[in-house]
Amino acid sequence: QGVEVQTDYVPLLNSLAMYGWQLTCVLPTPIVKTNREGNLSTKQIVFLQRPSLPQKAKKKESKVNNH
Repeated sequence: QGVEVQTDYVPLLNSLAMYGWQLTCVLPTPIVKTNREGNLSTKQIVFLQRPSLPQKAKKKESKVNNH
């Protein structure tokens, strides 16, 4: 009670979204630190994914076969 949790992933997600990355999962960790003002901070592990890109090797093979 009396605890306020503040997280703001919006800037991170917006900067990565332009490259196709999407947030899939956020895992809290047991790491908790206290700063000089007495505020607690925690570490979290953020998982992102994006669709697979065509492999360059496959493109080269198709070019070789066309010659």
